[in-house]
Amino acid sequence: MRTKIIKSEGVNGSPVNWTVSDVVSYFTAAGFPEQAAAFRTQEIDGKSLLLMQRNDVLTGLSIRLGPALKIYERHVKVLQKTHFEDDDC
Repeated sequence: MRTKIIKSEGVNGSPVNWTVSDVVSYFTAAGFPEQAAAFRTQEIDGKSLLLMQRNDVLTGLSIRLGPALKIYERHVKVLQKTHFEDDDC
């Protein structure tokens, strides 16, 4: 199954340049409005998002396990892979 990156209004460019509000908008548009609040509370911006590891998402954000796994596997990992592959060019 291919996961496509959600493009939400106001979230443009490389994730490394995203503000906390951009990260919140991204996850809200991706269908995780409740969990997006945790990113705002923890002040996770684009740079921080790209540096997150699985355990950070599962335990550090204090969100339920199911949504945390989906957020990490379908979004954080995909954004990291896309960003770091683009840097290799």
